[in-house]
Amino acid sequence: MSEMDFFRTAAVKQQAARLDGEVIIAQPISSSVLTLVFLLLVVVIISFLSQSSFHRKETVIGYLKPDTGLAKIVSPRPGVISQLYVEDGQQVKAGQHLALLQMQDNLAEGQSLTESLALALQQQIELVHLRKKQSLDQYQQQQAELKNRLTLSQNLLKDIVVQQQLVQQRLKLHQARYRNYQSLSLQGAVSANDLQQQHELHLTIQQQLSELNASEQSQLTQIAQVKGLSERLPAEHQQQMALLDSDISRLSQQQIELNARGQLLLTAPVSGRVTNLMAEIGTSVQGSFTLLTIMPLDAKLEAVLLVPTRAYGFIQPGQRTRLRFDAFPYQRFGLYEGEVTKTAQTIVLPQELDMPVVVQEPVYRVSVTLDQQHIQAFGNSVQLQSGMSLSADIVLEQRSLLAWLLEPIFSLKGKL
Repeated sequence: MSEMDFFRTAAVKQQAARLDGEVIIAQPISSSVLTLVFLLLVVVIISFLSQSSFHRKETVIGYLKPDTGLAKIVSPRPGVISQLYVEDGQQVKAGQHLALLQMQDNLAEGQSLTESLALALQQQIELVHLRKKQSLDQYQQQQAELKNRLTLSQNLLKDIVVQQQLVQQRLKLHQARYRNYQSLSLQGAVSANDLQQQHELHLTIQQQLSELNASEQSQLTQIAQVKGLSERLPAEHQQQMALLDSDISRLSQQQIELNARGQLLLTAPVSGRVTNLMAEIGTSVQGSFTLLTIMPLDAKLEAVLLVPTRAYGFIQPGQRTRLRFDAFPYQRFGLYEGEVTKTAQTIVLPQELDMPVVVQEPVYRVSVTLDQQHIQAFGNSVQLQSGMSLSADIVLEQRSLLAWLLEPIFSLKGKL
């Protein structure tokens, strides 16, 4: 039996059949090509890792405040706002009236202590004014009396002078007659009794002249006294009026102090724009309650970030921040940028903070300058307001992906 007879005829034919088309023998890729491709892939990966970077950031909270400070207007004592002279956003000048507070100090009977004291002071002031009027009336009356006395004395003096002249003439005539009687008495023409009568008449005339001279001196003295009183009276009156004016001034000062206790007028310490107006007419406020704040006109808003101690070590001036204002959701209004300008060197504890945001751990204050002082909302430019709360992303570190992957190796090398 031959070999051909051993297999079936169909199988032999199948073995002898040829395939259609060209037969190509596949050869394996050479190792050099694979090495080159792998090196190129490694280079691309390393280049991508070295060129690509990621940012390590810290998200913190904060608020807006003016860079030149903010003037807070607070109530020094409890009271009720009786008048309000400004509106939120209004510009004011230094010294302009802001609000009027009515202090609360009622007695047990329900009466106001301030009003009761003010009424008593007003009654005292009116009483002093009445005394001034009475003093003025008395002064004018005394002036009139002195003037009348002076006029009367001067008229009496004139009459006395006239009588003196008459008596002097009479005395002169009688002296001549008396000398004649003396000559006639020596000649025996008149009796001694007649001469004695003429002598007595002469003495009577001299006595009348002496009495007139005494009356003249009395009137002159009285005129001098009246003139002295008239000259001293205005000075005494002015002194008395000055004392009464002093009493009125003292009582008025007490009235002012009492009004200051009962009412308190708050004025603007600086020129600026009213913000965060919390006061309303009729509202009762407690001591140290902030009624409003004034932002100086030349001030610009800056962000104050409260950075926890764990993230503060990598913050440096010049770092960029991305800000999100709570009043304007960033999903609709976007992010806003700023730059760190100042970092604090003192830690602030939670109980030491007096700010519009609340923190639960020690923080550092970091000041950030805003790239713009307003935001775009619904096609309008909206001015940012002091006190607005915000959150911010601070870029602490920027590294390539390659450095990040190799960090464990560098860390291990440092330990070794």
